[in-house]
Amino acid sequence: MPEKSSLADENSLEGLEAFTEYWFELFSYGYVTNDWAEFDSVTDPGCGTCSNVVGGVQAHFSTGGWVAGGNADVVSFSSEFELNTAGSINSFVEVGQGEVTMFSSSGEVASESASSDPRIDVVIAIYEAGKWIMLDFGSPEGT
Repeated sequence: MPEKSSLADENSLEGLEAFTEYWFELFSYGYVTNDWAEFDSVTDPGCGTCSNVVGGVQAHFSTGGWVAGGNADVVSFSSEFELNTAGSINSFVEVGQGEVTMFSSSGEVASESASSDPRIDVVIAIYEAGKWIMLDFGSPEGT
């Protein structure tokens, strides 16, 4: 289980960056363990991209399969750290993901995905009740 630094709960640019890195560590951890409890506790249930990924992994595990790889690596992070009209903060994060291998319940390779080169995504987070919550992430508008 990834450890969250105390900085990741700070309402500052540095805190948001630490939280974002922690969130992607939880994402990677969930991929290989199917343990999404901590990820869910810091992710808004309305995050469609998150629900799609988590649901796909959970469906694979429900058949007795498992997953190897898929580690998400944060290469860079930038944010103006200004509240948008919804009271949340948009940031840009460059993230790559390692090769993913999905195994069937019999241990055979069910599917493989090559590693992805780092790409820029938008992450939207809000600071509430002394901690950050990830609202959504995905490709910037217009891409």
